[in-house]
Amino acid sequence: MAARQESARRVSDCVTALLRDQPFFGSLALRLPIRPDPARETLASDGREIRYSPDWIANTDADFIKTAIGRVVLACALKHHTRRGMREPGRWQQASQLVTHGLLRDAGFKLPPEAEAWDGISVEQAYDRLPEPQDDDGHGGAEDGPPPSPGAGSDGSDDPQDGGADHDDQSGGDTDASGDADPQNGDDTGEDDGTGEAPSVDPAGTGEIMDAAARNGADPGTADASMDVNAEEQAWDEAMHQALNLAKAQGKAPGAVEETVRDAHRSTLDWRSLLRRYMTDAAARDYSWSVPNRRFIDSGLYLPSIRSEGMGALAVIIDTSGSVDSDALAAFWSEIREVAAEIEPDRIVVLQVDAAVQDEEHYVPGELPERIVVKGRWGTDFRPGFERLAEQGIRPAVCLYFTDMDCDRYPETEPDFDVLWCDYGSAAGLSPEPPPWGEHIRIDA
Repeated sequence: MAARQESARRVSDCVTALLRDQPFFGSLALRLPIRPDPARETLASDGREIRYSPDWIANTDADFIKTAIGRVVLACALKHHTRRGMREPGRWQQASQLVTHGLLRDAGFKLPPEAEAWDGISVEQAYDRLPEPQDDDGHGGAEDGPPPSPGAGSDGSDDPQDGGADHDDQSGGDTDASGDADPQNGDDTGEDDGTGEAPSVDPAGTGEIMDAAARNGADPGTADASMDVNAEEQAWDEAMHQALNLAKAQGKAPGAVEETVRDAHRSTLDWRSLLRRYMTDAAARDYSWSVPNRRFIDSGLYLPSIRSEGMGALAVIIDTSGSVDSDALAAFWSEIREVAAEIEPDRIVVLQVDAAVQDEEHYVPGELPERIVVKGRWGTDFRPGFERLAEQGIRPAVCLYFTDMDCDRYPETEPDFDVLWCDYGSAAGLSPEPPPWGEHIRIDA
C-alpha cells in the first residue's frame, strides 16, 4: 500500500511540474483521471484516462515520467488513439512514438538516448515506412534494411513525397488485423486480460497509446466504433486548443507543437465546429488550487481543478461591401446565436462595416435577432471596425470578422485580442494570402 501511495504521489508531482513548466501538456493531463494499472508496461492513455504501472513509476526518473505523460496526451491531441483502424497494434505504437518524439524533444522534454524521432510526417506515413512484423520464419512483407528517410509535411497532413497518406482513415489501409502484440513486448501469451484490450506495447518506453474504441469493446474498424470516435475527436480538438490558449497566456506555448496541433485535422472539421471551438476557447479558464480536482482524489493525487469564468464581450464585425452571400451570412449568424446562448458572453457588439462603420448594435445573448438586415454596400476596409472598438474602449474576448477577404487594408498593428476571420469568399480577390494575424476559417453556406 505504501509503495502504491508513493507512486501516486510521484505521478501527482509530475503533473504539477508540467502545469508549471509545460502548461499545454499539463492542462491536457489534468483533464484525464489517473489510476494505477499493473497490466501496463509503463504509462498509457486511451483518451479518457491515464493509467500507469506503479512499479515503473517507482523505478523511473521523474523526467521520463513527465515525458511519458506528455507523449500520451500529445498523441491523443493528434488523435492517434482513434486512427489505427485495422493496422497492426505494435507497429502503430512505434509509428506514434516516432512522430511525437521530435515534437517532445523540441518542447524541451527529456527522451531516452535510444529514442528515435521522425520529423514532419503523419503517423500513417510513419506506419507505412516501418518494416512489417516478421513471421515465425523470419520473413516479412518489407524489404530488409532501414526505412526510407521521412519527407516534408506534418502530422495530420498529406506528405507529397509518398502520394499523400489518408490521415483520417478510420478503417485502416493495412489489412493485418491480427492484433498480436509486438515481439518486443515480452508478453508471450499474445492474449488480452479478459477486458477486450490488447496486451500492453511500449517499444520506446515513452508511453503507450491505447485504442479509444476498445473502451466499449468495439472493433476499431467497425461502424459501431466510428460513432464514438467522432465525439472523441471533437472533444480532443476542443481540449487541445483550450490547452494552447492557456499555454500562450503564460508565454509557454511550444512552437512546433502549436503549429502541429493547430493544423492537425483542420480539414476534417466543418466551419461550425471550428467556430464553436474558437468561441468556447475564448471563455476564460484557469487553475484553482483552493478546491482540489475530485476526479483524482481517489487515486491519492492532489491536483487543481479547472474553473471557467465565462466570456467577456464578443465582437462581431460583418463586411457589408459588395454582394454579401446571404446564405453564408444566415448560417454564420445562426451558429453565433446558438453558441452565444451556451457560453453567455457579457455582451455582443455587432458592427456592420464596408469602407466605414455603417451600423452598431449591442446585445445580450438572449436578445440577438434571428437575422441581420445588411447595411452598406460600399468598398471594403478592415480598419474602421477595429478603430471603432478602440474608440469605445471595447476589448472583446474574441472578434469574429465575417468577410469575403477581398481587401488588403488591415490595421497597422495587430489588436491585443483574438481575431477569427470567417471567410465566405472565393479567395480570388485582392488578398489571396492569409491575413497577417488572427485565425482564418472558411465559411460555406
